[in-house]
Amino acid sequence: MRCNKSKQAAGLVPAASSAYRCKGGAKLFKSCKRLHNIPYYGRMAVVNYRKAIVATLASASLGGLTAACPAAAESAAPNAALIKQETSEASQSAMAANVLFLDYSSTLQSRDANGTIMVSGRRLLEAIGYRIAWDAAGGSLTAERPGKPALLLQAGRREAKLGDKTVQLPAAPYIGEGILWVPLRFTAEAAGLTVAWDAANRYAYVKDPAALPKISLTTRADNRVTEQPANLIGYFKSRMGIDVNLNLVQPDYYRERTNIMVAAGDTGSIMLLQNNYQYSDELLRSFAMDLTEDLNAFPRLKALAAEAAGGRTIDGRIYGIARPRDPHDAPFPAIRQDWLDRLGLARPKTMEEVYAALRQFAHKDPDGNGKNDTYGMTGYTTAAGLGSFAWVEQAFTGSPERFAVQNGRVVDHALGAGETEALNWLARAYREGLIDKEFAAQTPEQAADRIRGSRSGLAALSLRDAAALTGDKAQWIPLSGLKADSLGVPIAPWNTEVTDTYIVTRMSRVAPKTILRWLDGGLAMNESGAWDGIEGFGQTDRAALRSLFGEPDLLNSDALKSVPERTRGAYETAVKEWQKTSYADAVVPAFSGLWSTGKYAELNAELKETQIKVILGELSMEDWGQYTKTLAASKPYQALLAELAELAGDGA
Repeated sequence: MRCNKSKQAAGLVPAASSAYRCKGGAKLFKSCKRLHNIPYYGRMAVVNYRKAIVATLASASLGGLTAACPAAAESAAPNAALIKQETSEASQSAMAANVLFLDYSSTLQSRDANGTIMVSGRRLLEAIGYRIAWDAAGGSLTAERPGKPALLLQAGRREAKLGDKTVQLPAAPYIGEGILWVPLRFTAEAAGLTVAWDAANRYAYVKDPAALPKISLTTRADNRVTEQPANLIGYFKSRMGIDVNLNLVQPDYYRERTNIMVAAGDTGSIMLLQNNYQYSDELLRSFAMDLTEDLNAFPRLKALAAEAAGGRTIDGRIYGIARPRDPHDAPFPAIRQDWLDRLGLARPKTMEEVYAALRQFAHKDPDGNGKNDTYGMTGYTTAAGLGSFAWVEQAFTGSPERFAVQNGRVVDHALGAGETEALNWLARAYREGLIDKEFAAQTPEQAADRIRGSRSGLAALSLRDAAALTGDKAQWIPLSGLKADSLGVPIAPWNTEVTDTYIVTRMSRVAPKTILRWLDGGLAMNESGAWDGIEGFGQTDRAALRSLFGEPDLLNSDALKSVPERTRGAYETAVKEWQKTSYADAVVPAFSGLWSTGKYAELNAELKETQIKVILGELSMEDWGQYTKTLAASKPYQALLAELAELAGDGA
């Protein structure tokens, strides 16, 4: 039961601020010695004091916290003499462990009695269908259920009656706050349940061996298919022995949705995090489980957890597992092959050849409608930089990311000669009308509308998006072997974002090893192609498989399979060419953790604003050169480089 105003029950009174104070007036977040009964992430009711503080801080952005009322008394007020039987250890109200009732809609508060986990006898037994009789005068609880021996537990006695037998207990039941506290393991096992202990995370899992494990999973539907895959869920139940409730979320607002879930304490059992570095070590540990020991049984998952781009390790302990992906699955210039054919142009290989094609697209009526209504290319910018025009920077700098590591040093390509060439190329193209005039102000959706409306001949598209746009009226082909000039090195798409990360959450009612076993099995079938051989799966089921287990190889991706036969060869050639290039040693995923703090947002925003002004012709290339010199000499920039160097050293 939860309440907001029970000062007497929780020992809390609301302060003027969003923080809470105890009766003594001390702020909850400082030196108060009282153990407050604070809810931990929604349904999880029991945590130790420190974890409660972390959870409270994490959820503060969504309206503060709600005090939890203590469980109702077993019945009428017990005999006062029996209350005195409460042990000194128990009277300290020490939280022994997080007790999760896996197969029933219940969580259990716990206490420690000389190393024995104690829980409310009534809550435990009623949750699994026992009828409870409470003798207030004698301080005894009798529990009965058809087909099971009756159970009698009494305060102050280290023996219990189980049917006709008398059984010794590890600790005597006692009464505290109107509740009869009983030994967890004995009581659960007497009722036919099992208890598993996770020492690393201090969790006791109470499970019904006859029940199917139930997990709730949230992941991003990159293919935008969010319908429930009934056949796949049925397969999980019948063949993998697990009941999976899927929450498939559209990619456009996935990060915001998951952040709200984390803050609200509604994380389910397992969750995919988009850029796990946005969460500090302390915050991530507050809602993600330590998987270090459990992963020893799953080499495949342990290897994924070791990936710098998606795994997450804190102080040598593993908390996150990367979802497999092909690093070349990223936006890259794709071109209208049908426009090239109509104009008699070859597919460009250098930036000057691209420029020449854009000029024809903008001025030679490539769609044949007799109107001057086409652009060479369209796109949009992002808060982080030039957005869908960043590939131009990559062509001249040779790096898909602004900051990279070369010969052990952090290099800022934005201040190099390659960036100057890229801006000069873009400014010239804009001046000649080859670039959509609205690029600096329009949204991704507006740019997509122009692409679908046959207004642009080139755009930065993922393989999936290019394939979806290809049909009878348009033929989009991804470029491969693209380089700055004939002497340059070919570039390739590279996903510079942190690989998505699976965590097992602290709200899970299923033991981590059970979840990891299912995840490992699904990934193994994905690697071997075994999922393709399962009969009875529809498009919804197969789309969900990709959202769950990723697409580690673009050559075996659904996107490639969806390309019309006449153009599939060009896509396969492009992917094979891309896979010859890797930027893994130059890109440092941990850098994104620094950007997520917003610490250097103003510095980076100023850089982007200056770049845009150069492209629009509002600033000259000489102005750009002077700006970069001033930036390089500034103290904030030097501090930024120092932090990046430290992160690069940690990631090395």
